[in-house]
Amino acid sequence: MKILLASPLAALLGATTLSLAACSSSSVQNSIEPTIVSQTNPVSQSSLAFAVGTANVAGNATLGVNAVVTLRQTAGNIGASILVNAPTITGPAGFAVPAAPDAYTDAGTNHVSGYLLTSIVTTPPDTTFDPTGNAQTTPSGANGSFGIASSMGIIPAGVVSPADTPSLFPYPLPFYAAENTVLSAAGAALTAAGSAPTPLQLYYIGGPPAFVAAGHTSTQDGTFTGDPPGYQLGFTDFQALPTAGVYTLNVVIPTGINTSTGVSGSGTKTATSILRPANVLPAWTTAPTFAPNGSGGGTINLNFPAPGAVTEEFVELVDLGTTPSGGSLSWPCQTSGTGPYYYTFALKPGQSAVAVPDDMGATQQGTTQGPTICTAAANTAAEGAATAADDYAVYGFAVDWPLQPLVAAEIANASVPTPTITGAAGTDDITTSPPSFSATISASNFTGVTLQSRLRRSGGVTLK
Repeated sequence: MKILLASPLAALLGATTLSLAACSSSSVQNSIEPTIVSQTNPVSQSSLAFAVGTANVAGNATLGVNAVVTLRQTAGNIGASILVNAPTITGPAGFAVPAAPDAYTDAGTNHVSGYLLTSIVTTPPDTTFDPTGNAQTTPSGANGSFGIASSMGIIPAGVVSPADTPSLFPYPLPFYAAENTVLSAAGAALTAAGSAPTPLQLYYIGGPPAFVAAGHTSTQDGTFTGDPPGYQLGFTDFQALPTAGVYTLNVVIPTGINTSTGVSGSGTKTATSILRPANVLPAWTTAPTFAPNGSGGGTINLNFPAPGAVTEEFVELVDLGTTPSGGSLSWPCQTSGTGPYYYTFALKPGQSAVAVPDDMGATQQGTTQGPTICTAAANTAAEGAATAADDYAVYGFAVDWPLQPLVAAEIANASVPTPTITGAAGTDDITTSPPSFSATISASNFTGVTLQSRLRRSGGVTLK
């Protein structure tokens, strides 16, 4: 299959072809996107699962919508994603995408869309999942990916050349966060301290101790390279008012070029799910807080009032680094991988606090791990000059579907073409908390770290 890129995106990305056989570096991707195998008919040889539910985002007064998606090959390396596709979620009558900045041309419609062009002369529209006109910028600075339905959720991991390694950093969530008053206020507070964008959008990345590959102590043990430094958790939430009814996911998949006509073909996988707005998990209105113990660990107080129908609960602690005198943002005491570093704790629903170990820090495999959150003493020793402790963020989420088994199967590269993705209620509902931060946090720590901005570009992926 050959896909042409309309200028100027082709020049920016330096590639003119795209293949279903994408990155195969198992050391980078096995835990998130297993090794990809080429398929002659990716539509018939794939399996799509889709579920929706309510999203109680950061304890906001109005609800949103949550979606869980898996698109997996059913032959060869079962479970592997197809890295070229365009997903679109269409809601029932009455569902409306808000006029948020990241809605683009989806605003006011009843669909959240991706897009594959069929004409090289047509300028692609900017859409939420944005597989054509825009490029995703990640904390590591990688870009050039477009939104796809993957084996673990909707992520900006489509690539434009088989020589490219897709950035697997997930989208920051929720989409349409400008509609969320809690996250807008939190972002405004950071903006007052510097230049962080508002509102806040957060990354949900599975790290140790909850998610660790067999034979490893961490995702930062010297063998897990690339972005993100953890595991895709598979959910995508939107601050868009939920409407009861049937939601339909259509995923357009290119099937290859007809050599006699020169025209690329495509097929569509479709799945549906019913959203029931009455299925709402308790609001997580008070942010979790982290009390460092001065040795790299500490205690997280969850501040989640009641489990309700929650079956799994998690809290994310993120090491956001520090800025040594005259330097740029860094993690002096961490000796492997690149920051930020994500730690995920799986909790019993209703648990009030969790102890953070002192020594889960990044290091080479087989060597002693250092502080989980770099202390001032550890950073000073590493820098050879007085250096502050790392800043951090902490935020939680809880769900009513089997998230842990899904991630565990992905980590193990298990052959599960059609996994169970719904809970007992038949929907995938989520509640998330507001974030809290270290007292010394400034907006500079969030530029390209926890917050995400998206570059707008013209041009796009075109089927010929």
